[in-house]
Amino acid sequence: MRILIIRPAALGDTLMLAPALSNSREWGEVIVAGRRPGIDFLRPLVSRCLDFEGPGWHALFMDAPEPGVTLPATVVDRVIAFLNDPQGVVRRNLERFFPGASIAVLPGYPDKKDTLHVALYLARAMEKSGLPVHAEKAMEDAMKRPLLPGNLSRVRTVFHPGSGGAQKNFPPEFWLNLVRAFREKIPVVKELPVILLGPSEEKLLPLFSGEKEVKIFLYPDMGRLSLLLQEALLFVGHDSGITHLAAMLGAPTIALFRHSSVAQWRPLGPRVKVIEASASGPDLVEQVIKVAREFRSIL
Repeated sequence: MRILIIRPAALGDTLMLAPALSNSREWGEVIVAGRRPGIDFLRPLVSRCLDFEGPGWHALFMDAPEPGVTLPATVVDRVIAFLNDPQGVVRRNLERFFPGASIAVLPGYPDKKDTLHVALYLARAMEKSGLPVHAEKAMEDAMKRPLLPGNLSRVRTVFHPGSGGAQKNFPPEFWLNLVRAFREKIPVVKELPVILLGPSEEKLLPLFSGEKEVKIFLYPDMGRLSLLLQEALLFVGHDSGITHLAAMLGAPTIALFRHSSVAQWRPLGPRVKVIEASASGPDLVEQVIKVAREFRSIL
């Protein structure tokens, strides 16, 4: 069976496919079309990944066929597209590009009022569409073992003080106080702690650049990011794609939730602790330190 799964989304949203795809190599040839960098981390789980930002994919949203335009996917038996398609345009175009294939076009997310985890929603949708996915078991396994391959060396603490949504983030001063509290109360193992700053957090560079005994990585490429997360004795971050990646790589992860649903977005991995809070004062710093000590005591 040749299967095409389409899910163009951000890093964390793309990674939510991982539980359902964990044994997909047993199904036949599975192709995932999505956005980078998410698809880069799904490559070990599937036969092939295609960049949805590449040529041809825009034709799925055209009301009329565009002469000479083709999709980069080969002939497939089944297509599952997690795309918004209220007018049925995507379905009609998929039927035109893949005549004879079984086609399902589904919303990319459960209802926001629902308490269903996004990964479980995707797994159930794929199971109902005829794929050999056992949704509940896939989620159970995702909580017991790392979904993504890696070699954990556990030599440093890694902080990521940002996310793609400002409303989810605690203020920079909280992170500065947290980094200082770790320096005072949590001993360094081998390597200095790391602060990860992406494009959304570049403005925080002056705040952290004066801190002693930390390393700052600005815009690490995906290869370097993966290595840093695999070296994490402990990772601390918001509800973000990088936090989901750390958890799926098996890093001990503390996920801070402010204005997002833990039920829908809890990071998946064998070593995850979630802290929900609205205020970012000293009590939250102490709570993170307490959980960090609990992690360290069992590692």
